[in-house]
Amino acid sequence: AVVLKRNRCRPEKAGLDARALKKVDEALHARVERNEMPGVVNIVYRHGVLAHMDCHGYADIERKVPMRPDSIVRLYSMTKCIVSVAAAVCLEDGVLRLDDLVSKFIPAFADIKVRQEGGELEPAVRPITVLHLLTHTAGMGYGPMLGDEADGEAEERFLPVITRAGRGRTSPSDPSAITTLEQWCNEIATVPLRSQPGAEWFYSYSHDVVGRVVEVVTGQRLDAFLQRRVLGPLGMVDTGFEVPREKWDRVAGMYRRFEVEAVRPPGGGAAVQDVAMAPAVAEATKPTDSDADPTPRTDANSASPAPRDAERDGVQEPAQPDDTVYELRRLDSRSAEANEWMAGNASPILSGGGSVDAMTGGLVSTAADYSRFCLMLLRRGELDGVRILKEETVDLLCTNQLPAATGKSDAWAFSTPGVGFGLIGSVSVEHPELDSALRPGEYGWGGMAGTAWTNDPREDFFLLSFSLTAFDLTTEEELRGGVRAAIAQFDQRREKAEMRRMERAEKEQRRVERLAAAAPGLARTTTPTKRPRSPASAAKRGPQLRAASADLAPKRRRSEAEAGAVKSPDKTSPPKTPTPARSEAGNSVRKAAGNLQRSATEPQSSPTDRRVRARAGELETPSPDGATASMTPRRVRLHLDRSAPRTACTVSA
Repeated sequence: AVVLKRNRCRPEKAGLDARALKKVDEALHARVERNEMPGVVNIVYRHGVLAHMDCHGYADIERKVPMRPDSIVRLYSMTKCIVSVAAAVCLEDGVLRLDDLVSKFIPAFADIKVRQEGGELEPAVRPITVLHLLTHTAGMGYGPMLGDEADGEAEERFLPVITRAGRGRTSPSDPSAITTLEQWCNEIATVPLRSQPGAEWFYSYSHDVVGRVVEVVTGQRLDAFLQRRVLGPLGMVDTGFEVPREKWDRVAGMYRRFEVEAVRPPGGGAAVQDVAMAPAVAEATKPTDSDADPTPRTDANSASPAPRDAERDGVQEPAQPDDTVYELRRLDSRSAEANEWMAGNASPILSGGGSVDAMTGGLVSTAADYSRFCLMLLRRGELDGVRILKEETVDLLCTNQLPAATGKSDAWAFSTPGVGFGLIGSVSVEHPELDSALRPGEYGWGGMAGTAWTNDPREDFFLLSFSLTAFDLTTEEELRGGVRAAIAQFDQRREKAEMRRMERAEKEQRRVERLAAAAPGLARTTTPTKRPRSPASAAKRGPQLRAASADLAPKRRRSEAEAGAVKSPDKTSPPKTPTPARSEAGNSVRKAAGNLQRSATEPQSSPTDRRVRARAGELETPSPDGATASMTPRRVRLHLDRSAPRTACTVSA
């Protein structure tokens, strides 16, 4: 399970260098302080553990709501990823195929036209398929967003549909208003395509059409199907197409950053600011009576940075004509009664692609919820014992499908070599011109409100970053670069530590070898393990031992006879008087027998004793008939027991 608590972060266990991640945090915090964004939340999960989490700044500047993992944000195009999973569920259920014609489910797409460069219309040479929709190769496009002016005729053609979709939220009783996803798809099918289906990749409204296809094949509204088959099983409790009123205290604002040319006059004083912004956005973001903020914003994270008080600081600042600062303008309403994503105010069109009017639409979610979605994909379709998709289906979602959709091996997203597109988002593939910031096999996507995520199966991590700033996905890029650096630095430290360990081991081995060369006897007795004798060495040692045994055998018999341990075969002959030399030899035999007795009674033996007994087993002595018999330890014991005087020595088993 994903538990997002700072005290649960384990970067070292995840194989990440904590110092590298701290540098990323400091860089992003500095951007917040420079008013580039209201706040940021970053999450990194690797090797099954929460590796890193950082929250900084505000989720709502005006209400001073701090950024948290459960802050509710707008996903916009990250809604597409969840709708793609819903479509994959339909594939597994057998109610949908990638090669199905879209006109099979939405008849309005049966007669589609393509606008040529000269403005003429021509019929499509091939029908749009579900695969075309999921890979953005259907030939559709996008209209202008957030009040921006249309960029050419390709965007202007969508303006009538965008306007009518907006009326569906603000004036649903207007006869021209579009109030359902079905109605919107029928209208969008009349807009000419920008290119032939399957000809090229171009970002578009196609996932909104996929949402309607899911409704048709399942017989359910898109929100109901998502809740039953994806969001509910994954435990994404704060994800939906609108926000309940009781969750207003966690709703984040949505902001857009503008560069402001500030000229500070000599002698201090407030800077003169000038900013050029789209008139529609300026009008939409103008504070109203209901949006009025009773408290002035004077902190570094406010929408309008407070000027430095030169008189208070006691300094005189020179003119700075090229001093660039940033201004954040809020795009959504500041009150719960008017906010565009609150229940009762949200768009009635369930946009599977993120937005079908100028600003609203798509799912809302939290970093905590979307982390569960990312982890499900990283684990190939399963989370907390609940399987959403089969492993092979996840592989299909997360591999480049542009060659299959276009029939071209060199078809790339954004016309960038190495950047492919799967059914769930962009996919990096092996290519000589692949951007150095990307890695083959990684996949992910982002949203218009500054939200983005990346999964890397090879490095076994996912990460996401939310900044709440429109059209700014750079925080995720910085985080991804920092995670790569943290992995590299951790691996380098581990390699250096391993090299130091090996150097210490080699140094110790050389020390032991020097001791062995200086004191061979000591080395043999202190070596914990003995290398087994090779067969060649044993064969060479055998004759030497047998020769030594043959030389010692007559002396041993004479010593034993003189000591009375061995009786004469001739019972009538008197015993011989032992000479001093023979008496000394007999004492040696008795001493050896005593040593054998002590070694037999000791609970444990040293390596030296074991070697002595092992060698004793190799000795051979002449038998009474002149043959050579092996003098094993048992033979030595029995021989001494029979021949030695009882009063002199007793050898026990």
